[in-house]
Amino acid sequence: MNLVLNIFLQSWNILVESSAFILLGLIVSGLLRVFLNPGSVSRHLGQGRFKSVFKASLMGIPIPLCSCGVLPAAAPLLMP
Repeated sequence: MNLVLNIFLQSWNILVESSAFILLGLIVSGLLRVFLNPGSVSRHLGQGRFKSVFKASLMGIPIPLCSCGVLPAAAPLLMP
């Protein structure tokens, strides 16, 4: 029982420590969704290979997403 309690407490501590970053990521992604036009994003990121990847990497630097959350976050921006 002590092992289960320790796992729960450590999981809770990780959640508490990362909660500020999770909230920051949600706020930034919400602001991007409201203020960015998906057409302009696809115009800037949909042409060429190197230039569009370079722009996307510069735009993605301040957004705290893991590799699993990048595709779901970017999918609405690519839809016309």
